[in-house]
Amino acid sequence: MKRTLLALGCIPFWLAGTAQISTYVLQPAALEGPLTFTWAETWGSTPDLNDPANARVGFAAFVDDGTAEDSLGCNALVNGADIVGKIAVVYRGTCEFGTKALNAQNAGALAVVVINNQGSPLAMGPGADGPSVTIPVVMISTDAGTSLRDAILAGIVELRIGSVSGVFEYNLNTSAKLVSIPQYSALPSGLAADINFQINIGSWVKNFGSLAQSDATLSCVITQDGVEVYNNTSVPGLIAPGDSLFFGLEVFSQPSYNGFYEGTYTVSSSNADQFASDNLYTFTFYAGDLFAYGLIDETSLLPLPEQHVRATLDAVDFMACSYFSHPNASAYSIEGIYASATRAAGESMENQFLEARVYEWLDDFTGWSDAATANIVQQVSGEYVYQTDLSAQTVYVPLQETFQLEDDIRYLFCIFSPAPDVFLGFGEALDYDRLQTELDEPIYLFNDDGAWGSFSDATHTSIGAKLTPTVGISEVERVQMTPYPNPTSNMLSVRMNGQQGAALLRVFDLAGKQVLESKIGVGGDQLLNVDVSSLASGTYLFHMEFDNGKRSDFRVVVTK
Repeated sequence: MKRTLLALGCIPFWLAGTAQISTYVLQPAALEGPLTFTWAETWGSTPDLNDPANARVGFAAFVDDGTAEDSLGCNALVNGADIVGKIAVVYRGTCEFGTKALNAQNAGALAVVVINNQGSPLAMGPGADGPSVTIPVVMISTDAGTSLRDAILAGIVELRIGSVSGVFEYNLNTSAKLVSIPQYSALPSGLAADINFQINIGSWVKNFGSLAQSDATLSCVITQDGVEVYNNTSVPGLIAPGDSLFFGLEVFSQPSYNGFYEGTYTVSSSNADQFASDNLYTFTFYAGDLFAYGLIDETSLLPLPEQHVRATLDAVDFMACSYFSHPNASAYSIEGIYASATRAAGESMENQFLEARVYEWLDDFTGWSDAATANIVQQVSGEYVYQTDLSAQTVYVPLQETFQLEDDIRYLFCIFSPAPDVFLGFGEALDYDRLQTELDEPIYLFNDDGAWGSFSDATHTSIGAKLTPTVGISEVERVQMTPYPNPTSNMLSVRMNGQQGAALLRVFDLAGKQVLESKIGVGGDQLLNVDVSSLASGTYLFHMEFDNGKRSDFRVVVTK
């Protein structure tokens, strides 16, 4: 949805807003626990949930607005007797979030829970009625709504919405704003080695309990492709109620990086934590052929969009960009961009258009704190048209031609949509506010109807740039191969261009899903014939890895 805007160059203090806020199921016991949620913190009149005095506790009840789709709450409610003094539950859809909340408020609701019918919770825009809402409004996921629905209808779901500071005796906390994370979520292996890449490990730990914790500890475990490569625990520390303490652990570094890394922070003490849901925090890092800031999916090794947003709902077009600069960038070129998109009200993405763009950011500035946007120049582009509805799925947008990068040049890797109802993929689980402040370096920009800007929270794009080593510079040389006929319907021929021995062929669709894998033997200038008759119509990415360390990547269009 629409997000709150931030003037370029204005950096929020990273530790602000780290109160322990929760949407928590108190009963029934079988469903007890915290729910992942977002909340309407910028609507103007909604209460500040960082203040424990603004917490709301009540039983949940679905709204009825007298229409066939009664649980949407888009009209004045007809079941006010069921809602007064309760936490009203509505589904996303049809009307603005502010309208749903105001209708529930007018019926006497204590708070509002919006169930997203399209996946994970996302940021909620206030719309025209939002500024008049004075009760808490939160959103939970589709899955959470499904698991709670029958119990809500039975009237047995009790919720607590708000800060839990001081509610429990023993309650330690870590979160996205408190932990140290890698500077990127994905960086090509060669570029990581070039800058002696390392991950600072540590976190602030907060005591939201009513009693002091004398032996609080922080530990971190990092795995590489499922194998443990780092395990470190701090010495115990004393944290008074309402106070915090930073625990620094040994820096994680390797001579070279390769594969998928997952790091998990854990805070603990000798006292059993009475609100343990926020004692863990996980980050990811991928060293391969990708550059990204968003969470990386362990299976597809592609960026994982957590939400889809745009800056303003009435803008003609919208573009999201990730920032990139590296002292050894000339060893790589960019071939395309991975991204995702959705449309408003769940409309299909079929026939919608996305454009990948690479810009050089040529303004003269020292860092994010004084960044200017008067001289951002487009260099290359490529396009993608949805043949089917791949809404919210990561797709690959190839550039018209591979673009050679240069050392220390500021680049923006962007996805552009010309449609006013298309929302682009972003993430927020990884919070870069601290890194952006400490490094004074941009993370991303958006362009809204021609104006450059950024959001006022820790949002970052879920864009991934496919970077390929340049021939003659990288140790892993790229072999140029031209498949034919292309497009094809059944058989594809590829001349091996002098390659000898064994090779692994993998084929991916534009959503990043592997659809074919085969071990092959090649010799000299032989033709490799590949049967693609089992593949549906569409564009596919062919990736070949030879035993001698060389590789080849090319695109093939299959038509039926």
